[in-house]
Amino acid sequence: MSNPLFYMYDWIPSHELNTLDLSELEYLEQNLVDECERLEKEFNVFFAVYKKGTLAKPKGLCTTFKFAKLDQDTCNLIDDFEHKLGKRILVAYAKPLERW
Repeated sequence: MSNPLFYMYDWIPSHELNTLDLSELEYLEQNLVDECERLEKEFNVFFAVYKKGTLAKPKGLCTTFKFAKLDQDTCNLIDDFEHKLGKRILVAYAKPLERW
C-alpha cells in the first residue's frame, strides 16, 4: 500500500479495508512508529492512533474488534506513550484480533 497510513495498520485484515471506516486514523512520525511497534510486541497488542475527539463509528475498528485487556501497570506504560502523541488517542486492540 502506498499510503503511509497503512504501514502502521498492516494488522487490519486486507479484506476489511474497503468496508471499515478508517477516516479518523492518524499516522505517526517515524521515531514514534518505532516505539509504537516495540510496545505492540512487548504487550502483544495492536495499536490504532486516532484524531482527538474521535467517536466510535458503526463501521470503525472500535465497533468491529475487541480492545485488549491490560493490567494497570501495562495501562500506565501505554498512557505514558500516549502522552507523547500530543492530542491523538491511542487504542490497544486484542491480539489476535477478536470480533465483538
